[in-house]
Amino acid sequence: MLSARHIRQNHSDLCTFVHGNVDAVADRCRSPDDSCAHSLVFVGDTAQLDLVRLKGAAVVVVHGSLTDGVRALPQDAACVFAAASIPAAMAALLAYFDRKSERFSQWGERHPTAVVHETAHIGANVHLGPYCVIGARAHVGEDCMIGSHTVVENDVRIGARTVLHPHVFVGAGCIVGADCEVHPHTSIGSDGFGYVRAAGGRPVKIPHLGNVEIGDHVEIGSNCAIDRAKLASTYVRSGAKLDNICHIAHNCDLGENGFYTAGFMMAGSTRIGRNFSTGGNSVVSSHLSIADGVTLAGRSTVTNDITEPGEYGGYPLQPLRLAMRTLATIGTLTEMRKNLAKVMKRLQMGSTDPA
Repeated sequence: MLSARHIRQNHSDLCTFVHGNVDAVADRCRSPDDSCAHSLVFVGDTAQLDLVRLKGAAVVVVHGSLTDGVRALPQDAACVFAAASIPAAMAALLAYFDRKSERFSQWGERHPTAVVHETAHIGANVHLGPYCVIGARAHVGEDCMIGSHTVVENDVRIGARTVLHPHVFVGAGCIVGADCEVHPHTSIGSDGFGYVRAAGGRPVKIPHLGNVEIGDHVEIGSNCAIDRAKLASTYVRSGAKLDNICHIAHNCDLGENGFYTAGFMMAGSTRIGRNFSTGGNSVVSSHLSIADGVTLAGRSTVTNDITEPGEYGGYPLQPLRLAMRTLATIGTLTEMRKNLAKVMKRLQMGSTDPA
């Protein structure tokens, strides 16, 4: 539950009180088309505001541009706040309705089927789900939540308040920082893809003796794979956010506060700077260096170093403005070739085949 008075007292930096009943209390959060008299609702446009007028709400957070339009909302029921950024307000207020911890706490602190090595250290208030495995000399910080069937191998260190969802794998010797969240079916610290060809062409595996080190406040989506280094560490620095289905190869180094959208893949020994962002299905090749402050459009491919911050896209990679022009031109290439063939034929120059 969340009261309007609590928002006014504790989140005035994000939500400015406009008018209404400060004693209003929301016990749920709903979208504008499903709002009710007891709900918290976020409103981003006039159409959504009309729905809230019709259906009612306890607490309404509107975009600052709509402040004048909220005067028609009943002041004796709804309490109205204005926010410069609806997403920022949602990030703060939806946390009061997040019941994720119940998925873990329903089993108590340690399910009877959890397997914990006698040399492992388990901090205070740690929840261990059914059939999870904690290896020798592993260290799990306080207030962590470890989901069912999750495997934490020998010598792993997990920081305080980190959540490992069901079916997560953390390989031996890896480090996961504090306040992280790793979603189901993700592998941290599997062997990298490193081989050498022996006589006759037979691939021989190169042992990977390093680890993965993940900083604080990192979130990793489902079905991601982050490979351990050959000798040193693969790094995911603090604040990085990885979407589902991302692959990070061995010896890579991902800078602080990066956004890696679904389908992102990178080959080994590449370093990405701070504040990186990428659209989906982008690819970064091996042994490269990418500067701080780089943004890639979706489906971009990087095959050379990027030395300057900025927006890029396409393959081969170009500054985004040029990449957009290239993309727009591709659709007219067939017509351009036909027209060129006609010109060459008229001028009796070379081949006239437009195919």
